Amino acid sequence: MDKQAAGKAALPFSISRFLFTLLVLMALLLLILNSGNIKYDKYSISGSDSKWRRYPTPKFYLAMRQNVETRKTPWTHKLVQCGYQNQSFTPEERSEGTFLMKMIEWPKPPNPAVPFLKSSDPSHVHFVILNSAKTFYVGDQLQVTLRMIDFEGHPKQYGGDYLQGRIHTPALKAGSAGTVIDNQDGFYYINFNLSWPGKVEVSVSLVHPSEGIQVLERLRKERPDRVYLKSTFKIGGTSETTVCNLCLPQTKPLCNFTDLRNGEPWFCYKPKTLPCTARINHAKGGYEKGLLIGEESRYFQSGVNIKKPILPSAADYITVEPLPRAAKVLGECVRGKPMLSPSGYYYKDQWMSMTCNIRRFDTPARIINCLRRKTVDLFGDSTIRQWFEYLTQFVPGLKIFDLGNPQKVGPLCALDLANNIMVKYRPHGPPIQFNTIWSQHLHYIANKLDEIKGGKNTVIAITLWAHFTTFPVEVYIRRLQNIRRSILQLLGRSPDTVVVIKTANVRALPQDVSLYNSDWYSYQLDLVLRKMFTGINVAFVDAWEMTIAHYLPHDIHPQQVIIKNEIDVFLSYVCPFEKR
Repeated sequence: MDKQAAGKAALPFSISRFLFTLLVLMALLLLILNSGNIKYDKYSISGSDSKWRRYPTPKFYLAMRQNVETRKTPWTHKLVQCGYQNQSFTPEERSEGTFLMKMIEWPKPPNPAVPFLKSSDPSHVHFVILNSAKTFYVGDQLQVTLRMIDFEGHPKQYGGDYLQGRIHTPALKAGSAGTVIDNQDGFYYINFNLSWPGKVEVSVSLVHPSEGIQVLERLRKERPDRVYLKSTFKIGGTSETTVCNLCLPQTKPLCNFTDLRNGEPWFCYKPKTLPCTARINHAKGGYEKGLLIGEESRYFQSGVNIKKPILPSAADYITVEPLPRAAKVLGECVRGKPMLSPSGYYYKDQWMSMTCNIRRFDTPARIINCLRRKTVDLFGDSTIRQWFEYLTQFVPGLKIFDLGNPQKVGPLCALDLANNIMVKYRPHGPPIQFNTIWSQHLHYIANKLDEIKGGKNTVIAITLWAHFTTFPVEVYIRRLQNIRRSILQLLGRSPDTVVVIKTANVRALPQDVSLYNSDWYSYQLDLVLRKMFTGINVAFVDAWEMTIAHYLPHDIHPQQVIIKNEIDVFLSYVCPFEKR
């Protein structure tokens, strides 16, 4: 056979071998990719974080799966950075975390660096009541609009400002919170439900300009250590105090106090001479200063662009006529229903729910009648400790049993032996910025729930938000997932157990507070909290709207009239009808 013929004969073989080799390589590539994804799904955050250091999946493969269930879990990567190596995530929890992080994404300015004079100036802005000449009736909706203006007097072309709005009638001590809609082009709309007749006034305030919120986001991402805690270690006459935190930089040896039951991490720098087992307490440490760079401080000026009222362009009120037909009769307060927005309103200083009939526990006898033979466990921060303080001050027979703990720290217990009532308060586990608390008293809510038998005479109320505002939202999501799992297990073994979730509340915002505990931080956590517990058999006390809607100044610890209304809502779920 000549060379030309031999070449022609060999050509099909060469092509076949090339195609065969290519197919084998593609099959191997797909096998590697699939095995990598299977391995990724099976990994939990446990052991060394080297398991999470994987080569990125090729872009063409990600494109093929962009409409399929997401397997990337970026929020868990942040948790690993903060010490959550001993957590185990279900696929549903991973997907939920990704969804929640997406849910709270905030609109950003088109440019990362906006000059201060181009930022939002509430003194240039005026709101307008739409259809103000219309005749309004109870039950109608009122809409207010405004366009944001910068300090140079130019209309802004993008959104992202954080506003709060309410309607109120001072003579009736009536008020309701509004729902803000960001059109993301500089225009904002605020919707209100008209729930009472008379002269109804509108108030709107700019809590933070969009440019300031970018700074808050930067601080949350880059400086989770800007509030730090501490612990004292002691043996005999020797004691040392070190800094403690989540996301603690490993610049020196650490003591690892990660909870063995639920994997919640906590770290302290190791003392120079004492062992980690010598820790005796936990306390608030301090606040890192010098957080702002460039002209960022100009976005946080009290009386200029933090909770600054926005004035009306014309009249700031409408007149609402009584409803010509009978008002809807509400039923008893039943657990398991989602909250509406607005969830209620004040009328004559009493909170009126939009979904159920709030009972009034105006006398100690009514509270005793409701709580007789019950154990009430209050878990959380100082805003739910106020419930304990209210009950023990208002009900003479409920006596504080001295456990030897500071009254502003706890744990606390009160007893009414004649009526078999026990009310307990316990602070949640770290991070918590209380004065000194013994480390033996630091218990995670999920662990305590696992120890409760439950039943029809067991009442549980939980709040968790105020001490998480400086930390990554991912940390908060994971804490709530652990608590929710324990709640579901408790309700599974004892369905009659009453579980109530208290939402966050607004607070006063001087400049220094804004950088650590801004209402915007609390609002984002509150959105997560509501979503996390929707669809399970719990009740809500909407402290967020109850503090926005009231005429009293915003305060992290609301005054007694607000606490009394929170207690009324709480007990309306415990005792939806009066016992005979």
